[in-house]
Amino acid sequence: MRNPILAVREMEDRLMPILRNCTAFAELKRVHARIVVCALSQSCFLSTQIVSICSANRRLDYAALVFNQIVEPNIFLYNEMIKAHTKSCHFSNAIGLYREMTRHSRIIADRFTYPFVVKACGGLLALDLGRQFHARVSKSGLESNSIIQNSLIEMYTKCDDLFDAHSLFDEMLERDVISWNMLITAHAKLGQMRKARSLFNTMPSRTVVSWTALISGYTSIGCYSDAIEVFHQMQLEGLEPDDISIVSVLPACAHLGALELGKWIHAFCSKHKLLEKTFICNALIEMYAKCGSIDQAHQLFEDMRERDVISWSTIINGLATHGRAVHAIKLFGSAEPETTISATCTTIGAF
Repeated sequence: MRNPILAVREMEDRLMPILRNCTAFAELKRVHARIVVCALSQSCFLSTQIVSICSANRRLDYAALVFNQIVEPNIFLYNEMIKAHTKSCHFSNAIGLYREMTRHSRIIADRFTYPFVVKACGGLLALDLGRQFHARVSKSGLESNSIIQNSLIEMYTKCDDLFDAHSLFDEMLERDVISWNMLITAHAKLGQMRKARSLFNTMPSRTVVSWTALISGYTSIGCYSDAIEVFHQMQLEGLEPDDISIVSVLPACAHLGALELGKWIHAFCSKHKLLEKTFICNALIEMYAKCGSIDQAHQLFEDMRERDVISWSTIINGLATHGRAVHAIKLFGSAEPETTISATCTTIGAF
């Protein structure tokens, strides 16, 4: 007689490649129906993959339906659900799933569980809860896992607990660029630029994220010349700016009237197709307006494929500031309905 366990595994192995090739949610539902017909609805192996696909398609509602009908979920399925909720910023749900999981004596949290529950604590700014998970990590013998260590550092920095973040950083046997970047970003966010720069200078290797953290930090505290200097240094190191570094340095260009650098950034964005991103265009419009080039600001606004509230508010405010009240009012009148409230506030403030 054929072993039923082996028969189930063979069916799972046949269905898994079909699941992995699902690119659309409708296709996933058809494959899931086939799984149910094959009496494999209790398969944690297949359900874990379904949850992963649901997460990629932002259908956690369907993932929850699949998960809830499993009588005995295993660690892999719990981990995938916790991960899915954390990635979707449903942090409380992720913590709730962890607590539910720990009620099963046969299931023990592992190195794939803790990074996401710790990240959920950071998302909730739940410092005390994060410390509890840190203690559990130490108790489980996973304290030297670099991924978990980085997730703990991220949690501490998000909660503005730089003392514990540094303590953990100092204990790390191997620090990667992610570890360094998180601490530098945390200090920069708090305006502690001397400490941020000191860490930056001692990094064994730097990425665009490292440079951007400094640029953003200097801009946020009004040290615009320093922000532009770091931006230039990054280019001398052979690193191209990304969209985040660009929107971090453009306010510095605007405040210092560094129009030539602003124009270079505009050309760079055009060459690398970054003008398709609305927030990039918004930052460029503001830069042009504050540098006195309102015509270029308006032209960029006209060329935008998609505009949001900030786009309309920025250009209307720019036109009003440059004495083009009639043009500003005309543009306000043509504003899209969802931008009217913001535009009204902007216009009232301008006039």
